[in-house]
Amino acid sequence: MLLNSPYAAIIMSLQLIKMSASAAWVLIATVVAIALAVDMSWMKGLMLAGFGLLPPLAILFLWNEPAQTMSESINDARR
Repeated sequence: MLLNSPYAAIIMSLQLIKMSASAAWVLIATVVAIALAVDMSWMKGLMLAGFGLLPPLAILFLWNEPAQTMSESINDARR
């Protein structure tokens, strides 16, 4: 049902933006972790893993698509 919506392209592009931002964050965090791995303890490793994974997860789960507007609701009801 969602794929037949005229707003499917917007939702898909939002998914693409979220995935791209998450991938870039993880890549940058990995490069930083490798660069700082000169004196790596388990605690620093866990902190870097959390720093690398928690923000992308927050982006993926907390960034929602915009709510449907009143005019979109009326147009959907008229169809």
